[in-house]
This record gives sequence, C-alpha cells and structure tokens, in this order.
Amino acid sequence: MLSHHDRSELEKIERWFEASDPELVAALREGRPARGRGLVTVLLVSLDVAAIALLVAGLATTSPALTLCALLAAAGGVTGHLVRRHHRL
Repeated sequence: MLSHHDRSELEKIERWFEASDPELVAALREGRPARGRGLVTVLLVSLDVAAIALLVAGLATTSPALTLCALLAAAGGVTGHLVRRHHRL
C-alpha cells in the first residue's frame, strides 16, 4: 500500500500527464499497444537494397528500364523514410 503522500504525488504526476500529453493518456487508458515498427523497417530496408541492386544491374547491363526501376524504388524508399521520420517525431 502506498502512503497518503505517495498517492498524492502520483495524482500530481497523473494530472501533469493529462495536461501535457493527452494523446498518451488516451492511449494508456484505452490500452492500445504501440504499433510495431519492425515490419516497416524491414520493408524500407528491403526497398533500399532492391533499389541498389536494380541500379547496379541497370548500370552493368546498360538497361534503361532497370535504371528507371532503380530510380523509382529509390524515390519510394526516400519517401517511406521521410514519412516514417515525420510520424516518429
């Protein structure tokens, strides 16, 4: 059991959280688990690797189609990383 002083300190902390970060309080009250970012990380890194592989293959074979695919994959990867970073902040 907590002492009266400890309970009042915890209530002060709770009020501070409610005032400073209502989204966190709502998430904690609803019990929503944090979204896993592991899958997103794996997909973005896979896209990066695919873009590099396509670029190397396109340059080695002088294929404009492979080079274009590499540029599109790289653009998608950059966009994905930027969106992920924006939502993380």
